[in-house]
Formats: sequence, C-alpha cells, structure tokens
Amino acid sequence: MYTPETLEALKRAEKEFVFDKFDMEDAHTLGEQLRKDAAEEPKPIAIRIVLDDLIVYQCFLPGTDESNNDWLNRKCATLNRTHHCSLMAGVEKELFGDKEVWQSDEAHYAFKGGAFPIVVKGEYRGIAAISGLPHLQDHRRLTQTIAAMLGKEPILIPVEE
Repeated sequence: MYTPETLEALKRAEKEFVFDKFDMEDAHTLGEQLRKDAAEEPKPIAIRIVLDDLIVYQCFLPGTDESNNDWLNRKCATLNRTHHCSLMAGVEKELFGDKEVWQSDEAHYAFKGGAFPIVVKGEYRGIAAISGLPHLQDHRRLTQTIAAMLGKEPILIPVEE
C-alpha cells in the first residue's frame, strides 16, 4: 500500500508545515478550525491539540465515543515517541518492518494517520490529532487544515491500492 514516495511526501509535509509561532491561542484557533472543517466530513471526529505536554484543546463531536479517545491516545503516544506524524510510523513499519520493540505494541501505539507534529521554528512543541475518519482521511483532513492555517498548499500523500 505504501511506497518510498509516500514516505518522501510525509517528510516533505513535516518540513513544510512548520509554524513561526504557536501558542495556546493558536492551539484553540487550530482546534476550532478542525471542528469547523469536520462539518464537511461524512463522520464525526474527535480533536486534540497538545502544546508543551499540555492538552490545550480537546473536542469530541456528537457521534464519537471512547474508541476515539483511545485512538487519540495511541496516535499521540506514537508521535511523542518519534516526533513524526503517526502515519509516518505506519509507513516505515510497512516498508522496513519492526526495528524496535515498541513498534509491535499496537495496544499503546497507533501506526495510522491522524496525528501531526506541531513544530515551531524547527523545535518540536506538540501534537495536533484527530480521530473518526478512515486513517488516511484523518491525515488528509488534519494536514489540509494545518496547511490552510499556514497559508500553504496541502501535500497529497500517494498510496497504492
């Protein structure tokens, strides 16, 4: 399903989608924009924004449940471990196999799209995460909203069926 081009597109997105500043107000703005953009999606989503290890925005839209909270926890754990988007962990796992013990721990980590790093001037500061759509759509929705907030074009992630 994934290719080296998938991995390169994810790396490019992480390099491109960097903030000049990001504070609690920006976290709230991003969270609210994700909530607004969720209205365009066919299923409800849960949203979490973490800044400096503090959950500063969280929203569970009607129709979400505890499974969405579990997915958010696992996606955030993956990103905290790697400082890369949760989809990148899944792509690397598929392309290269498990390199470390934690990569086989799917009870605590998610190897799916839906969590993206908040990087400010090259420094990892937090996480933007959503859950509720099929995981590639979670990644797309999340990165489209981040790109728009930054005034940039979204980066499509190629996958093979």
